[in-house]
Amino acid sequence: MGKVFYFTTAQSKQEFARLLPKWRVSPNLSNQNFHNKLIRAIATIRDIDVISARPINRHFFIPQLFKKTVKDGNITWKYIRVTTDKINKKLFFYKRIREAIGQVKEDDVIITDTLNLSLLKAAIRFSKTNNLKIIGICTDSPLNISFTTDKYKNELLELGKELDAYICLTEKLNNLYNPENKPFVIIDGVTEKVDYREPKYKIDGPYIFFGGSLMHEYGIRNLINAFESLERKDLKLVVCGHHEDKNFKSYVNHFENIVYVGALTYDEVNALEQDAILAVNPRPNNDKIDDYSFPSKTLEYLSNGVLTVAVRNSLLENRYKECIVWARDGSMEALKEAIEQALSLTDVEANKIKKTAIKTVSERTSFENVSKVIEVLL
Repeated sequence: MGKVFYFTTAQSKQEFARLLPKWRVSPNLSNQNFHNKLIRAIATIRDIDVISARPINRHFFIPQLFKKTVKDGNITWKYIRVTTDKINKKLFFYKRIREAIGQVKEDDVIITDTLNLSLLKAAIRFSKTNNLKIIGICTDSPLNISFTTDKYKNELLELGKELDAYICLTEKLNNLYNPENKPFVIIDGVTEKVDYREPKYKIDGPYIFFGGSLMHEYGIRNLINAFESLERKDLKLVVCGHHEDKNFKSYVNHFENIVYVGALTYDEVNALEQDAILAVNPRPNNDKIDDYSFPSKTLEYLSNGVLTVAVRNSLLENRYKECIVWARDGSMEALKEAIEQALSLTDVEANKIKKTAIKTVSERTSFENVSKVIEVLL
């Protein structure tokens, strides 16, 4: 049975926690958490070498990170040397990846992130040079990527269509990347049962939780306005995440009962979620986003057994209708109504929803069930 070589910018939980304080602006936490969990799910069925190009840029305090190898069970994390020097990266990126991989066998398989151009090019080149099959992980349309050029996005998409098979989060993603109907599987995401631990951040009193993208189009401002309109001085709103604008911290600091904790590690976020009385995903309906990206944050809330409010979304409703308290849309008024509805539930009603959610999410997205689906593809 062949080994899996997994091309990614994701890191082990320990490495990510070590480097997180070095960022002026947090990297994408959703990307880190999804790929980390998928790596560990695949490791339950195969030996896996993770070829990790840790993401650093001008927002990172250290101009270069050296190569290192860390063994964790049957996962070998192979961190290549990375640098903010663009010329150095362009000249030596593939060489460093090739050296990290070492020897391969004919039944080895490459799995690659499809949203990082340097990695995707390197993975395709290595697969062709060594005659290995290559599987793309499709978590979003490259056309939805923020902070980059149209040329970059289009090149990503065209290269992504050259692979041998696909792991996709939605049907539309498979249609986008896989017009020739090559082998594929579709998964909602990856979740795991996390043991309870006390949060690092002690919150005085009951609180509602949000963690995720802090960009305006994902609904954070409407959530804050909805929370403030509740006029519940006995409650707090705890906010964490990434991609906040430069004014966000000063904005939330104006509110007495909103606690902004910045970017946190996966374990710290889980601890805060488990202690919350309610979690909210305010991501509004947007066909451009909804067709190509599954609301992974909502799945994380549900798997952690926290009562959850989310905006109506056809992908979620088809699978998790009875697991969520629904907001009719992403407006401030609709979010307020849904939060009030959730807070008015009796303990019996809330516990019934939470138990249904844990069971349903586990059946579709647990390590065991995701790895079974991917093993068939492998």
